[in-house]
Amino acid sequence: MKELLLMSREEINIASVLDQVIAGELKVVAASIKLGITSRHVRRTLKAYKEHGPKALIHGLRGKRSNRATPQEILDLAIKLVKEKYWDFGPTFASEKLEQYDNLVINHDVLRLEMIRCGIRTAKKRKSKHRAWRERKEYFGEMVQFDGSHHRWFELRGRICCLLASKDDASNILFARLSVAEDIKGVFTFWIEYIRKYGKPKSIYLDKGSVYKVNHKTVFDDPEVLTQFERACKELGIEVIHAHSPQAKGRIENGFGTLQDRLVKELRLKNISDIDETNIYLEEFLEDYNDRFSVPSGKEGDLHTALIATEDLEQIFSVQSQRSVNNDFTVRFKNKWFQLNKVQPKTILQKSRVIIEERLNGDIKLRQKGFYLNYTLIPKQDLEALRKQRKEEKVYVLTSNPNMAREPKPSHPWRQSFNLTKPNVKTGHF
Repeated sequence: MKELLLMSREEINIASVLDQVIAGELKVVAASIKLGITSRHVRRTLKAYKEHGPKALIHGLRGKRSNRATPQEILDLAIKLVKEKYWDFGPTFASEKLEQYDNLVINHDVLRLEMIRCGIRTAKKRKSKHRAWRERKEYFGEMVQFDGSHHRWFELRGRICCLLASKDDASNILFARLSVAEDIKGVFTFWIEYIRKYGKPKSIYLDKGSVYKVNHKTVFDDPEVLTQFERACKELGIEVIHAHSPQAKGRIENGFGTLQDRLVKELRLKNISDIDETNIYLEEFLEDYNDRFSVPSGKEGDLHTALIATEDLEQIFSVQSQRSVNNDFTVRFKNKWFQLNKVQPKTILQKSRVIIEERLNGDIKLRQKGFYLNYTLIPKQDLEALRKQRKEEKVYVLTSNPNMAREPKPSHPWRQSFNLTKPNVKTGHF
């Protein structure tokens, strides 16, 4: 009875070479050179081939379960835990958590195949379109990609928040902070913490959001018009580069894909649903994340620069506006009145310009040419009394000096109608 054998192309080639050796057409040494194995291995294979035929060339475990395969009991336990606790985890992340929380060690590729077999996960289709990535920068701190991601980081346990994150282009080192929104306060707070930890990067690569770039058509081509963020970076000597598409800063965009998978599930396991608690936990999370996903820089060196003595982050990362000093040495800003005190570090002139700084902690500072001015905030209840007093003072000034304010007589030229049809009696002109 004939037996049907399933052989690979390599095994068929070995059988043909061994047939040539048996027929005397080829020496053992020549056969070893042709097959790329030692002559001793050729003799051993030839002996088995003569005794058992082509079946001797087929591996004994073909079609059988591997001796090093993960036991089915462990696979069943892993699938049970995945269904109970990690139902929406990816295979790699699930294998890490099985080892961390359940003391169950299983290879992520083995778990992936088992999850596909059980119908928990479907095999991903390979993308046919190829995109070439821009070559990484060579030094750490040479360029930092920055963006924000609005997402349900707490799932249904909390509101939608924005994760602000930066990724170093050379080393892939990630720094992140959770904020209420991608607004100027959140962005400024992020960069204060980043610079205090790493220093000032050489450049920041980000999109054209309204926080980062003035996009109004009337001032689109005016280089002097800067956003608060661009102004702060200019004071620190940081170059701001605006990307023309999300794909241009693909490293940080892909990083958000990983974070939306891993960080969301970590917060669920830690039962964290608060922004402040998340920012505390991010220190631990980022340390593990960077250990896993960071890469060595092309060249050794750090292009981050330290702050100089005159650079105050609280001052630079504040919302700054300009206002004029009124004649009574008051400054109006956002419907509030600030009375400048008599004692000042420098001479203050009427109609001069002052810079108003809105600090992140809510404090308001008035600055002129590097000096902070002393002021008193006028309470709301005193505003009406002040306005009434100003009106009375104005009436008194007008009526107390007869040379400045007197009512014209009925015969005054100002009270006469202007008529071009009659000539002037004295001059004869119309």
